[in-house]
Order: sequence, then structure tokens, then C-alpha cells
Amino acid sequence: MSYRVHAQGTGAQRGAQLGEQFIEALPRAWDRWVAHFETNNVDPHDLADRLTRVGAWDTARKHLPDLVDELEAMAHAAGMPWHKVAALSMLDESWALTGGMACTSIAITRDGVRVAGQNMDLPAWTDTMQTVLNVKDANGLGVVAATYPGSLATCGANSQGVVVIVNALDLATDMNGMPVDFVTRGALHHDTAADAIAFIRSIPNAVGQTYTVLDAHDLFMVEAAADGVIDVPLHEVVSVHTNHAFTRDHDISESSITRLTAIESTRSSLTSREALEASLTNKESGVCQVLGRFTADMYSFMGVLGDSLERRVWVNVSPATGGLFEEVSFL
Repeated sequence: MSYRVHAQGTGAQRGAQLGEQFIEALPRAWDRWVAHFETNNVDPHDLADRLTRVGAWDTARKHLPDLVDELEAMAHAAGMPWHKVAALSMLDESWALTGGMACTSIAITRDGVRVAGQNMDLPAWTDTMQTVLNVKDANGLGVVAATYPGSLATCGANSQGVVVIVNALDLATDMNGMPVDFVTRGALHHDTAADAIAFIRSIPNAVGQTYTVLDAHDLFMVEAAADGVIDVPLHEVVSVHTNHAFTRDHDISESSITRLTAIESTRSSLTSREALEASLTNKESGVCQVLGRFTADMYSFMGVLGDSLERRVWVNVSPATGGLFEEVSFL
């Protein structure tokens, strides 16, 4: 099962439209979120309460009130208590408090080829909750993102050719900073990669995250955390990141180094969108994760691939089970 939802207008208008479409899906997502944390011996209700009360919400309201409006209107339209939707939107922040991370991001910047994509790897509770979010903001900018009900965006692309892909990092944390969902979706509402990265540099960050931002002219990769935003050196034709920091001391997991090596060792073959698509669906290399390959709980939840020159985006709602990348038209 997967969901395809769409909305347009102001944040409040988009949220109301999404909430109506998520009336059944949001309670289902919440039940699965609760079961996941209970299985991992974490009190989900206490965690949700903590996530709702952190200073991150003041930061989000200050910098991105339109997106807070979207979430609040979504909760209201779906008849969901606010703390449940708020908690669902803070997956990386819950990881920072309880543990967990994955994802492989790749950007190709060859002559005539400017594409970027990733597999978003998430815990198994998200399976069957895969959601393609297709929205247009009040300024007419279209955004397509991989999400689950309650998430603003895990990664995605916009109608101006800006692609935003991410990797979780276990770095300095401050729950007064901006939550990752807001950073990602906020960046996607900018017309250029330069503007998107300027936004990311300008805000305090709640948890560690790599943001790779591509458009037709620029590529940026930064490692952001509560202690600052640092540029990552780029490769001239294929830049890649997984889940250990390049700019700070960081433990390196088997999963992260295996996936990084898989891409670095095949750079010469990554010459097109089709080659990137094949890499993101490669289970043998581990770039496409199946349950049990590295951990019992993590798998490739969704894949996103954006072409900045053609301003097109493709989404795979089930890469771990043989799904295909399908083009999604912007509203």
C-alpha cells in the first residue's frame, strides 16, 4: 500500500486538504509509530510529549510559520491530536533521542548531466505508509517529496529543478534547533540551490544531518548540526554521502562504509539518470537495503531522483521489494 496526496495554496490551505486525504492514514501511522517504540522499549507517549514540548517548535514558527500552519491544519482536518502529528513529523529528532539512521545520497554533475537522488532508509514501521506528496505553494512553486503521513518531507525536488537529499548523522544535538523535516521542506520551497543552502546555513539545527542540494547551476553538500554547518568537499563528477561525517570525528558503521564504497568504486559508470536509478535499486551492493542486510529494522523506504536540467522528478515507493522509479508531474 502507498499513498499519493496533493494540495495547494497557503500552509493552512494545504494542511486542510492533506488532512482530509489522511483521515485514515494518520491514525494508522500513529499506531505503527507507537508499536515501533514499544517494541524497542521506549515509552512512545512520553517520547511524543517530549517532542511536542521542545523549543524546536518556536524555531519552526519563527522561520517557517507556513509549514507549521500546514501541520496544524492537517491534524485538525484529520481529527488527530496535535501531539501525535507533531511527533510523527520529528523522525530524526526521535532518532537523536532513541537511536537509528541510514540513507545513501548521490549527485552526478557531469557535462550535460545534473541529477541527484537517494534511497531514504527508514525503520520497518513505515512500510506500507509510503507517500508521494505533491504540493504547490502560494507562490506557485511545486514540490514533490517522499514522505509518510505526518511527515513534511524526507527528501524531494521542486519545479525549479532544485533537488534536496539528506543523510542522518550522529552529531551535536540541540532540541531548540530546526527539525530536519522543516529544514528539508523549507529548502525545497526556494527557487535556487544557492537560496536553499543559504536558508540552511542561516538557521539553528536540532540534529546532525547532511544536506545535498543541486540545481542546474550549483551543487552544495553540507553537514549540519547544533554546532554549526560545515561544507563537505565535492567530487568533480559524482558526489556521495552516507551516514558518517566527513568534517567531524564520527563512528563509521559497516552499513555506512559499505554503501559509500559501493558508489565510490563505480563512479566511472555513473554517467546518466538511468545509471543512477540502477545504482539506487542495487540490492547486492547494499545501496538498496533490505531488512536484515545491516540491521533487523532498517530498509530502503522510498527512492527519489531529480533531474535539475529537465526539472523532472521520479519516485520509487518500494525500492526494497523491486519497485520502479516512476515520474511524478508537478502540480
